[in-house]
Amino acid sequence: MTETAMRRRNPCDDQGIAMLAVILVIAVVGALTLTATALTVNNLGNSSRDRQSLGALASSEAGVAQALQYLRGTTLGSLTCQEPPGGPVSGCTTSPNPWVNSSSPKQIRVDGGTGACVLSSDCFKVWISTVKPYVPNCPARHASPPGQCFGKYRIHSTGVAGSGPGARRLAVDVQMRPLSYPLGVFSETNFSGNGNVGLHYESIFTGGCMYNRQNDAASGSGVQFSYDAAAGRTALDLFYDQPAAAHAVGGISTSNTSCTSGGGGAPIHKAGTSRCNAMFRFDQDGGASAGPASPAMFTSADLPCYNAYVRSDGSVYPTTSLFTQQDLTSIYGYRPRGLTDAQYDQLRSTAQAEGTYNLATSAISATLTSLAAAGISSPVLYWDTSDPVTTTGDVSLKSSDFPSSFLRGLDSSGGCTSNNVTIVVAGGSKGLSYQGGNSSPFLAAAIFVPDGTLTGTGGRNTIGTVYAKTIDFGGNIDFYLDQCFTSNPPGATLEVQVTNWREDDGTDVN
Repeated sequence: MTETAMRRRNPCDDQGIAMLAVILVIAVVGALTLTATALTVNNLGNSSRDRQSLGALASSEAGVAQALQYLRGTTLGSLTCQEPPGGPVSGCTTSPNPWVNSSSPKQIRVDGGTGACVLSSDCFKVWISTVKPYVPNCPARHASPPGQCFGKYRIHSTGVAGSGPGARRLAVDVQMRPLSYPLGVFSETNFSGNGNVGLHYESIFTGGCMYNRQNDAASGSGVQFSYDAAAGRTALDLFYDQPAAAHAVGGISTSNTSCTSGGGGAPIHKAGTSRCNAMFRFDQDGGASAGPASPAMFTSADLPCYNAYVRSDGSVYPTTSLFTQQDLTSIYGYRPRGLTDAQYDQLRSTAQAEGTYNLATSAISATLTSLAAAGISSPVLYWDTSDPVTTTGDVSLKSSDFPSSFLRGLDSSGGCTSNNVTIVVAGGSKGLSYQGGNSSPFLAAAIFVPDGTLTGTGGRNTIGTVYAKTIDFGGNIDFYLDQCFTSNPPGATLEVQVTNWREDDGTDVN
């Protein structure tokens, strides 16, 4: 055999190499398949976790929305959980109210089920703390230009996706303040105070004139403010920290028939010449002159009025006896009809949701009792008198239409949790007639009659505020403010503004 033949390779020798190549290819393909499968499984897991996370976030946001709705239907006095400066709340664990209990918060299932959260269901747990309590007569109210008094509150909402489980926690800060309107007894047109009309710790505002004004320091009929004999002035207005008084863009008259002379009286300021009336030294109207530009220019005739009261923040009142439409707007928040159309729409929507829209007066007591039992301590009663189907004529209410839980005596506690109500009679030209009583307990309410007349005869005592197109009183009628109402206005009359929204991931979510 030649050397060449000996070197010739046997073809069968390549079969082993081919087998190795096939095994290698199979191994590579298998590894790639396993890798792709693992990646697919991981991606599916990530997608599932993302869905759970987004679901938990959506549930948490639903908790925030529910808390905002709760704030509009409660009183600020019920928000008893105080947030310590600079730190998370560790207390607030004993209140029976879950909305202010950090360890046993309000729990609501997103699927509509009742009871506490369960592992198989999406839900949220939410509670509210107080960062800065609302103060009704803060220094900002007397600044130039005037600012707003507000409280700051924090919503803590944990959303849970039960199928994960997954959870996301939000902390949302809100500011709450009264809607912008004159906080007292307001009449868009002339204010008639026939009979004995008493104002206690609140003021009168009108875009027209007021007549039948009487000396506060003496007994008599007409419009009078509570008098503090020791201080030698009317009692303080609890919203504005100044002596309660009448503020009329038109004139103020002691006449019992008109805003001019006659009928046993005359205007308290003579147009263009009168700067100070010592008997009514805190009243302001459009009939007074502007007065001196600075205290250095005061005369002896000015001294009983100007700068006669020093507020707790050092500002003084009054600086003039003149009162203009601009003052009514810029200082006291006036706008036509009291509130915006959008705000009245919100009140109407709230009443519709609460079942109190165009409600029969015979059903008021039972309905408000049920709402209070459900945690709505500050509901809205709304009558649209332009609706001919459900409302005909004026709305007539009396104190006995309301459950006893909405009637109370005067309360000097700013931290009270008493129920109150917002009453709206709007649309058309119909009005509201209310018959109360001269003895406690009284109804606590914010009343709006923006298109009609608020009338009252006989005994009619109320704690709260009034905004009406026209006011016509007779008989013995008294309006009161107390610390309970001023510190805890009806929830529906508060503006709720979100100021900060963040995810709270500083601690584990349970």
